[in-house]
Amino acid sequence: MIQTITTYPTQTDFGFGGTVRHFDETLTQLLTDLKDTIQANNLQGLAAFQIGSPLSVMVIKKNDAFIEIINPAIFTKEGKIHPTESTAYFPNLTATTIRAQKIKLIYEDIEGKQQFLTAEDDLAILIQRKMDYLMGSTFLARLSPEEKQLFEKKLEQDNNQLTLESCPTNLISDKILKGIKYGVIGGIIALGTSFFLEDSTLNLLKILEYSLLAILLLATVTYFFYAQYEGKKYNHCTSCQIANVTAMTLIKTIHITGLLLLIYFLL
Repeated sequence: MIQTITTYPTQTDFGFGGTVRHFDETLTQLLTDLKDTIQANNLQGLAAFQIGSPLSVMVIKKNDAFIEIINPAIFTKEGKIHPTESTAYFPNLTATTIRAQKIKLIYEDIEGKQQFLTAEDDLAILIQRKMDYLMGSTFLARLSPEEKQLFEKKLEQDNNQLTLESCPTNLISDKILKGIKYGVIGGIIALGTSFFLEDSTLNLLKILEYSLLAILLLATVTYFFYAQYEGKKYNHCTSCQIANVTAMTLIKTIHITGLLLLIYFLL
């Protein structure tokens, strides 16, 4: 019978993957359900968890034939590869995992007889992914920290087009901060010239200084909002997190306020 496939956000836990002890009609029906569901959804394999069963069972489709795998355990792993995987548990999303290139598996068949299987490449990847479910996990446990952050962002936005972008060396928000810094310094230097200017020129300087203040305040507001936008855009990149935006905005506001007081008392 075709079953509904379990999808996120239903959580996996270590209550799943229970050892099969009775090789009876219930087990036969579970295997039939797994095969029917695989066929109906054009899949390459399913773990019992994916149709709501707590048993340590999976069915793999290979060359139009089914391999029924009960109580599996991987006892050797060789090599390392980084495949891009997808799974019915996270529909329409992919992630680059870390897997063994070759595995050797011990398991039992429908009659309870011990069997061995050597799998490489795609078959090994598929079996390892199904083993994750039997261990109460998903392929999230097989991701690098950066890839995991990226996948969580994909999951949050339901957008598989996000990529591990290289963090920009010069964020626009950093350029805005630099502009504010030089603007304040320029305003202070200009105030220093006020001691050598005539009254008519001082009035022009005063107008220019207040205009500069308005520009600096606008730049600070722009920084506050744009830095938050960049923080969300690159939050999967560990090297370009934008921290303390509010604190930096406050510091720049204090600098601008100091310049305002200098203008007020000197001009």
